[in-house]
Amino acid sequence: MLRGNGIRVAVPVAAGLVGLLACAVAPAQAAPKHQGGVHFGWIQYNGPGADNGSNASRNSEYVQIHNANRSAVQLKGYKVRDKNGWTYTFRALKLGAGKTVTLRTGSGRNTAANVYWDHRYRGRAAYVWNNSGKETATLLNSKGRSVDSCSWKGKGQRTKAENVNCH
Repeated sequence: MLRGNGIRVAVPVAAGLVGLLACAVAPAQAAPKHQGGVHFGWIQYNGPGADNGSNASRNSEYVQIHNANRSAVQLKGYKVRDKNGWTYTFRALKLGAGKTVTLRTGSGRNTAANVYWDHRYRGRAAYVWNNSGKETATLLNSKGRSVDSCSWKGKGQRTKAENVNCH
């Protein structure tokens, strides 16, 4: 114990209190830094339930592309590609500042919020993203330069959706 000026403090208690206060103000771990520019957000590479080939099932596979710029970006000519070379090319689409567009594997009517790959393999509707094993999504700008990529290893869950946060 320390004695002085009439104050009695146990050193271990004081040290423990300082440590406790330091933990209270310091986060356990830093939050992930949000990327700038045009980049991937969430990718759901395995939709919920069995892959039954329906349009709803294929549309539950998606890639989100986010514009973190302070101004809109024209995505015409941008491409999303998987590790096997399957490629989607954006038509004219202006992505507003701070906005996100979702690229779905199946078919549908394109809007500012959702665009549809309508992916086909040998003339049949098909999935793009691998449910199990290693996979990589690459985002290329209109000049063909890679601006973002995201890799993951899927578990191939049959009943649960699997996704990855690529921010």
